[in-house]
Amino acid sequence: MISGQLNQSQFDKLQAALKEHDLTPQKRQKLLFRLARYGVIDAAKRNVKKQQSPDGEPWDARKSKRRKKMLNNMPKLLKIKELPESESVRIYLGGGNYRNGKKTVSAGVVGYSQQHGSRATVKRSNISNLHSVRNKELKASKKQAKKLRELGYKVKAGKKWKKPSIKSIEGEMSFWQAGLLIRMLSGEEPKNEWIIDLPSREFLGISQEDFEKALARQLQGIGFG
Repeated sequence: MISGQLNQSQFDKLQAALKEHDLTPQKRQKLLFRLARYGVIDAAKRNVKKQQSPDGEPWDARKSKRRKKMLNNMPKLLKIKELPESESVRIYLGGGNYRNGKKTVSAGVVGYSQQHGSRATVKRSNISNLHSVRNKELKASKKQAKKLRELGYKVKAGKKWKKPSIKSIEGEMSFWQAGLLIRMLSGEEPKNEWIIDLPSREFLGISQEDFEKALARQLQGIGFG
């Protein structure tokens, strides 16, 4: 379960508001639902849009050169379950169609890893399986092409050998072939497994200021405040 619940100060503020306005059970439940929908989930959307945690701290950037915003799809998967028997609501992640090789991964597992950070051991056999299932057409990257040329990679052109252009390597060689050739030419021993550290990118949560504004708005929305 993702830990994105209200902090103690926010919880105390909510409890005080509930006590002050003496809401009926139906009104209390309606207020909680609206706070979850228009407070916490809307805050998650803003966090993702600004690429920052609820307290305004910027997320760690990707190590790759990709410029696309991170976690763009996460807020769309946030759902609310009402729990009137315990006078509460639960925010959870559902859908997403995430996969790890041939295995389906729930949105909750992916969201938890992003919210709290994680460390994973990746095995070559899993990558090979992923390659066979989904990445047969993946071409060599520009970085790989440059590396191959630096290592002296050549192809036969008539009776001569010459270095292929970066463009031709990218267009004709697969990502996996390029990786294998780089290891062979550089004398590197292939790794059977390696560790990936995923930094925490907290997206589910709301700042104290935004919470107080949301609470005032939603109290007005149900006829109080």
